[in-house]
Amino acid sequence: MQRAHTFGRARCQTFNRRIGTDPTLDPTFSDVLAQICPQGGNGNALANLDSSTADDFDNNYYTNLQNNRGLLQTDQSLFSTTNASIVAIVNRFAGSQRDFFDAFVQSMINMGNISPLTGSNGEIRTNCRRIN
Repeated sequence: MQRAHTFGRARCQTFNRRIGTDPTLDPTFSDVLAQICPQGGNGNALANLDSSTADDFDNNYYTNLQNNRGLLQTDQSLFSTTNASIVAIVNRFAGSQRDFFDAFVQSMINMGNISPLTGSNGEIRTNCRRIN
């Protein structure tokens, strides 16, 4: 659900390998991130997923991707890919907040319609990153 990355934060440890090394990361933005997450610093420090409008639900996340300012590599890869249809979606959402909002609403409806596994067929994880 990458569209939800329009707001929120990520720990330095999830992206600090990109700072100063990733050619898909805007150099000026990389310098800003280096201030937040200095080498050998606190890996738990936080940076905004959307550096331009961190606390607003809007389409600036996609504009950031166009400007090589996607915080997470998985996010930036949406625009840095050679897949023209994915790049077209990023461009469409960057250019139209209404299109982004409409698609987000539909995604939330689709997620709400997912039937989770229950009973012995499913699992409630104590740590979402690890199988119990």
